Amino acid sequence: MNLSRQLRFPALATAMVALLVSGCGSNNEDEVGDQKAEGAGQGAEHFYNPREGEVWRYKVQKEIPLELRLSEADAARRPERTESSHLITFERVRTCTGTRQPAGAEKMLTTMAISENGEFLGEELYEISPEAVLSRGWIPASDDEEANVLESGVALATAKMQPGQVWEGVGRDPGRSFLFRVIEVTKVTVPAGIFEAARIQITSEQEGRGLKRTVWFAENVGIVKEEVVYFGPQRVRVREHSELVHWVIPAGDPPPEAAVVSTGDEPVDDPEPAEDEPPVEDGSSEEGEPEPESTEENDEESEDD
Repeated sequence: MNLSRQLRFPALATAMVALLVSGCGSNNEDEVGDQKAEGAGQGAEHFYNPREGEVWRYKVQKEIPLELRLSEADAARRPERTESSHLITFERVRTCTGTRQPAGAEKMLTTMAISENGEFLGEELYEISPEAVLSRGWIPASDDEEANVLESGVALATAKMQPGQVWEGVGRDPGRSFLFRVIEVTKVTVPAGIFEAARIQITSEQEGRGLKRTVWFAENVGIVKEEVVYFGPQRVRVREHSELVHWVIPAGDPPPEAAVVSTGDEPVDDPEPAEDEPPVEDGSSEEGEPEPESTEENDEESEDD
């Protein structure tokens, strides 16, 4: 696969979907089955349940070495040129569009519409159960590209993930595999807030091509942060970094509390004065001088990229 074309795929589709839809499945179904059984009935209803109308907005920064030819799409984004690379900044949006049964699928699947800088690219397909999130393929927006629906899903995340947990996906080519490893469960801070997330590392390499991908997956929220390194045939590295900037819950649905530590929309209480210091009167400082006039800050993250 041409590297510049590979980089065109968005979000999960880039590595977890686009590379996997070349035809992969778990090569240790018994192990994945055991993980699913263990997760069932253990608060799995809080694991992951995207709702129609739920929106995730990410700020993405991509670094492409100067010697690597840019795709038309990347060139159109007016990259900033540094000493060693093209720096491209753009917005990626994932929107849950509900469930449907695409051609080639034997059941209803959850669909996620993907757009970058307002351009619709296609839909990711997922099979979501109380125990696991399975990638089931990708339907491109263009009729010139072939839709890919996997016969059996590949586990991208499982309920009650623990550090050290490992599973593997294998493509049609037996020599190429994708290794998933849970590194840790930790708090991660992004512009959208602070989340309790599992850090999952995905690695793959074959004949000098490959990737090293790290995602921070928060229960009932999804991916809140990603870091990806692509390796070209000459070991040229392409780096991509994305963070969740804005998370929109459908009207009337409260945000899940299990994984959300805090969000940027929460009000901040004024600090209490120290017991040994008298409170400062409004409009004056401790020295009696007038307080400088404050300016109102915009709480929302800039989306000019």
